[in-house]
Amino acid sequence: MTNSRSLIVLVLVSLCFVISCSKSKKSTDSEFLLIGTQGPLTGAVNYFGTQILGGVELAVEEINRKGGVNGKQVKLISFDSKGDAKQSLIIANTLVTSNVCVVVGEPTSSAFLSSRSAYDRHNIPVLSAGATAEGVTEGLDYVFRTTLQDSIGAPYLTDYLIDVKKYKNYAIITNTGDSYSVSLSSFFRNHLRKRNANIVAEGKIFGNPTDVSAEIRKLRGKDIDVVIYTGYYQEAATILNEMGKQGIDAIMAGADGLQQDVFTPLVGDLGIGTMYYAGFSPNTDNALVEQFNQLALQKNLQSEVFAAQAYDTANIVFSIMEKADITDCSKESRTRIKSGLAKVRNYEGVAGTLSFDDEGNALKAPFISEIIKTGNGAYSTIVTE
Repeated sequence: MTNSRSLIVLVLVSLCFVISCSKSKKSTDSEFLLIGTQGPLTGAVNYFGTQILGGVELAVEEINRKGGVNGKQVKLISFDSKGDAKQSLIIANTLVTSNVCVVVGEPTSSAFLSSRSAYDRHNIPVLSAGATAEGVTEGLDYVFRTTLQDSIGAPYLTDYLIDVKKYKNYAIITNTGDSYSVSLSSFFRNHLRKRNANIVAEGKIFGNPTDVSAEIRKLRGKDIDVVIYTGYYQEAATILNEMGKQGIDAIMAGADGLQQDVFTPLVGDLGIGTMYYAGFSPNTDNALVEQFNQLALQKNLQSEVFAAQAYDTANIVFSIMEKADITDCSKESRTRIKSGLAKVRNYEGVAGTLSFDDEGNALKAPFISEIIKTGNGAYSTIVTE
């Protein structure tokens, strides 16, 4: 792993390159409104970071084609944290000195938690389009998130599984090496108990194991309708493939870490019937969504929740900057942007209608998707709720 000193040097060199430290460059940063992004562009969870960056890039390209914000072009600077909490903080400490107006921050909860306070201390608004853990915005005036909270999504999906699908018996598998998974499992567990559903088994994995046969063997012989896995698609695929080998006939359910486009290539037909909640669905019958789908296709970007929420995040920021007549990234301008964000109510974006609560959390309704196989043999989803 890159040590902290090497990473600082790399980040500073990259920053100078991106924001035109070269004397041969005629333009200066004052000609632009700078937006920062950070997230995992490489590493185990790079999918989330590349989708977030792609969504922001779409919005930046679109606003610049229209003439920019208040006559100024928007310039994007981005850094790869690999999803690592320590590297995330190092990058945040660099970005706060880079004259940015706003930062679209880490999409994973642990990395966002490590870096958010640096922005708040320097009066720079930071928004996550992916962090779902509880408490990531609490007590910090400049910290927001546009993602659906697990405390809303997990009970919503649980009610659907019980009331609509009529499933009675559940197993929960938690990744104990991931605070996100531990937290999400508690939401599912508590609501299943509240609804008097049967939790017939609980399992644990750690990290990203290649062999889960012993843990899945504990599920054999039990009457299970749904296996709820509360981590990401890589581990979910390992679990589901092992369930198939051991003849456990149950569907999988979880959160937006089970996105169809990255999940089904790893599990094939075993993924059919998998259900997950998310803050966006590309299959919603909505003109804004259809337009976003086309934009994403042109950029070879997946039309999914992280890209969509990042696209909305950037556009919310731009609309506030325009209304507040922002033409620079001074502290006074950043404070006005923060105040505008706090007042957002019923913003109509591609990922649904969004308002921020008093702590900077997004208030929005979940989309429940079910993985299907179409007549031509392709995998897709239907929006069931």
